[in-house]
Formats: sequence, C-alpha cells, structure tokens
Amino acid sequence: MLTQQEENNTDIVTNGEVKSKGKKDTVKKERKSKSHKIVDNSENSDNKLPEIGDIDFFYSAGKDKCNNAKYNEIRENVIACINILCAKYLNDPVKGPEWRAFKDKFINAVSPLCNVPYKDISIKRFGGQKNNYDFGLSFIDENNKIVKEEKLEFKHNNRNVKELIQFLELYDKDVKDKFKLCEKSYAEFYYDNYLDEYLKSDNNLSTITKPSKEEYLRNVYDIKYKHPFFAKLYENKISEKEKKQEIANKSIKEYLELYSHTFNFVKITEKIRSSQSGKVFLMWDCENFHTQVLDIENINITGIKQIYDLYFDVYVTNFEYNIQIRPNWGNNNGLAVPRWKFTFIPL
Repeated sequence: MLTQQEENNTDIVTNGEVKSKGKKDTVKKERKSKSHKIVDNSENSDNKLPEIGDIDFFYSAGKDKCNNAKYNEIRENVIACINILCAKYLNDPVKGPEWRAFKDKFINAVSPLCNVPYKDISIKRFGGQKNNYDFGLSFIDENNKIVKEEKLEFKHNNRNVKELIQFLELYDKDVKDKFKLCEKSYAEFYYDNYLDEYLKSDNNLSTITKPSKEEYLRNVYDIKYKHPFFAKLYENKISEKEKKQEIANKSIKEYLELYSHTFNFVKITEKIRSSQSGKVFLMWDCENFHTQVLDIENINITGIKQIYDLYFDVYVTNFEYNIQIRPNWGNNNGLAVPRWKFTFIPL
C-alpha cells in the first residue's frame, strides 16, 4: 500500500517513457527514485515494479496450486519489467546476484530471436483469454526503430511444449457456439443430467433454488460467483467434496460416450492454428530459459483416436505431436467455469 506522499511522488512509465506526476525534474531522477513506480507496460493495467523478493517465485516449481494464478501474475510482472530494473534490484546485497543472473539468462534466451543488429529491447505485457500470448517483445536499433517483433508465451516450470499441462484453453460455451465442435455443450448436458444429483449430494444445498437452464448457462462462467445460486455452491464447495468430484467425473465420462461421435474438428483446427502460429514459447525450468517455435501452419485434426474416462486423443497430421482434449471444471468440480483443455502428446 502506498502512502499519500508516495502516491504524490509516483512516476508513471509508459512504453518505456517516464511521465512524472510531480515536478519536471523528477523525470531525470526516475532511476534513482525510491518511490514505488508504476509501469504501464501491459495492455490494460498499471503494474507496480516487482518487490525485491519476487525473484524467489521463479525458483519454486509451482506446486501450490491454489495460488498458481497469483504467483504467475507476479512472475509475468517481473518479466514485463526486466529491462527497466534499476540498481535497487541488481545490486541488492542478498537478492542482487539472482536478479542479475535471471536478467542475463532472459537476454541470452531472447537475443537469438532477432537476426539483425539491435541496441535495446522493449517488453509489453498482454493477458487475458482474448490474447494467445503473454508479451510483445520488440527489438530496437540505435535509431530507436523497431527492427523485429515477437510474441512470447511464458510457461513456468517447463522446458518443452510437450510437457505443458495445456497449450490452449477454451470456454465450454465457445467450443459449441464459436468453434462448432459439439452440438450440445458439456454445461447443457451437465445441467440436464447431473446438476440435480450434485445438489442432492450435499444436505447444505437442500433448500437451494435451482435456476432455469438459461439462467444457469448465463452465470456458470462467472468466477466471482455473483449469482446467489453459485455463491451458495461455492460457500459449500468443501462439503461432500469427494461425492461431488465423483459426480463431475461421471458426467464427463458419459458426455464423451454419448456425444464424441458428433464432434467436428474443422474450426477447432483453425483455432489451434491461428492461436499457436507466429509466437515463441518462452519456458523457464526454475534454472534456465528455453525457447521453442512450433511449425503449426499445416496442422490437421482428422478424428478421434481413443476415448478415455475424462479425455480423448485425436489424430493429427502435418505436426510433430498428437493432441489430447479434456473437458473439465475450472473452479471446483461441478461448480463453475466448464472449459476444454488442449495438450500436446508425443506421437
């Protein structure tokens, strides 16, 4: 939390340019200022410069799943700011060596992506499901001209795309309405066949009012549970947790058994091609960076290879991996945010 005095002294850095809220000469002092600066290097938000201790999050394998989103936010913020860090970080008596080594490893990893001379780099952070990458990386020459641009997707605790938990994630409603993969969405099927069983499994939900199907489908993707029905489900998410998980798993299994033969992969193939083309995977394995580019321009999904209880594999041609597709719940089994995860698997 910033004090009022710190807020008044805060400098704004926009696209690498310092814009001061105070006197004009504070621009010259930006690098030396001890105030908590804000870096406008993201698409929609002002990101604070990292804390000194934030470097530690890169040396954790990310096993604390409940805080994954929070920790990834910190990691991405560090990368977005890596090229404008001042001596406060690099010369810190305790963490300075780690900051310097991390920055050097980042520069060494991305430098080969530009095959022409350059003087500096600029990093702009993107985010959200509307974007298929995390950062825009620009290489800048001595005339301040951008000579090369790359899209980066950051993955923590990975060194190869085949090890990723998923490379693409789509909302269940979009899988049906936008990409036409299925005739009946998983959320619709779950409401019709399993939601009642879920509600009956927990006595704490005995008096809850079940919404209409239309109302349910309109609110099931809200991760903040603003609707009273979903707020009540979330309040009791731990109660009878094993039963609820069994119900969710059973629903996915039956859904795949009944509807997989109707799946159409034409638009999904187009989505995979468009979302994964023209970007670089920037992977950090808790010690070093690795980059990887996929040759995905001619990928084609020809059909289902095998169906398992909770997922299915598809045949892929003109690509180095097969793909596994898994419907699941983003926030607690059977509660909210049904989605589809896409994972690379070896041929």
